[in-house]
Amino acid sequence: MLRVHRREALKEMLDKLKKLIIYRGVANQPLVKHATGILYELLKENPSIDVIYSLYGNFYSEIMEYAIQNRVSRNIWSKILTEYIAYDENVFSLASEIYGISAIGDPLARAVSQEINVLRSLSRIDIVRIAKELADIDLPAHEGCFEELPKQRSSVNKMLALAKLWDLEDEGKIVEYLSDYYRLNGCGIFGKYTAFRWIAEGVRGHLEGISNVDPVTFDDLIGYEEERKIIIDNTKAFLKGLPASNVLLYGERGTGKSSTVKALLNEFSSQGLRMVEVSLNDVMYLSDIINYVKNRGLKFILFFDDLSFDETEMRYKEFKSILEGGIEILPPNVIIYATSNRRHIVKELTSDNELNNRDTKEEKLSLADRFGITVTFTTPDQKKYLDIVRGLAQRYCIDMDWNILREEALRWAMWHNGRSPRSARQFIDYMRYKLAQ
Repeated sequence: MLRVHRREALKEMLDKLKKLIIYRGVANQPLVKHATGILYELLKENPSIDVIYSLYGNFYSEIMEYAIQNRVSRNIWSKILTEYIAYDENVFSLASEIYGISAIGDPLARAVSQEINVLRSLSRIDIVRIAKELADIDLPAHEGCFEELPKQRSSVNKMLALAKLWDLEDEGKIVEYLSDYYRLNGCGIFGKYTAFRWIAEGVRGHLEGISNVDPVTFDDLIGYEEERKIIIDNTKAFLKGLPASNVLLYGERGTGKSSTVKALLNEFSSQGLRMVEVSLNDVMYLSDIINYVKNRGLKFILFFDDLSFDETEMRYKEFKSILEGGIEILPPNVIIYATSNRRHIVKELTSDNELNNRDTKEEKLSLADRFGITVTFTTPDQKKYLDIVRGLAQRYCIDMDWNILREEALRWAMWHNGRSPRSARQFIDYMRYKLAQ
């Protein structure tokens, strides 16, 4: 009797799964296809053991790979389905990201709730147990294969906020819970990743998520507090929808300009901030990049690292037109942050025809003026450099007489890359290695 009930319940669930409309993308995931393929085979009068083992082999290898890469040791199948839901881009998730729960009408809300209930049933399926009950087939378990795996920071959003999704039964709470998640975290590729790069494809291209984002935080950065406060405050205003400016971070190499921008992402990604890394070669695609993100419910920093143009280049005109706000302006959810070790961004070259080129040069040199805020990161003097060294030494618990460490740090700066935050960190990394020997 139990076996008959199990068969009927499985048939009903699989039938509903085929009818998913909103979360059709979840049902079409390869791993879900493997799982349902096994269940369909088990429901046959004479299931093929070879087919079941073949399908389960694919299922097992993929689910184990996920567990290892994401360091998940328990409830792997359930967490995978939760992740599929978190990252699925559909009419509900996209509307929620852009407008929030207030935009979701009753028909859509009911449909979402019903489909989540179907996926909940799928999340509770134990293929190993079902194979044993229905066909007396012993499949290797995919649960309990690992002890607690060590956690690791990742740039990929791990939808911890959806951890309670399967516990919700009330239709209204399910929809509100999911909608609030998408509103804060986004959906699709923008829900899965926080940082992106542009991949050119001829005259077009697309954004690609970056899995391993530099994990630097403001706690890792010592010194330049006043300079960073200007940038942080501007970013906070941007996230709140208040007036905010494009920012140029100017200074010598190694002063922490790029790290400051990257730390913004790690600080504010949970508040809807995303970052697109744009290279000089991608300047011609600026309009395409902006079109890609302008209608989303998240905020985007277009990040140009080490921005500079040679005097003979013309790409700066495309860049300048966006900054100036000509016919095409930046949408309210997009802002530009750039770093440069050139105050005027455009490299000046000498010319025999100085008078004739004056207007062109003035135009190019005015490019930096199009940034609303310019923050200068000066090379630290000896005291500031040593303050950074001392702060890093304390952070990494380097137990060494300060006078000795001080002399070593000054010697390092003299023989390596001079005084800079980067040089200070390289010195401390060297000392950590040396003291560990």
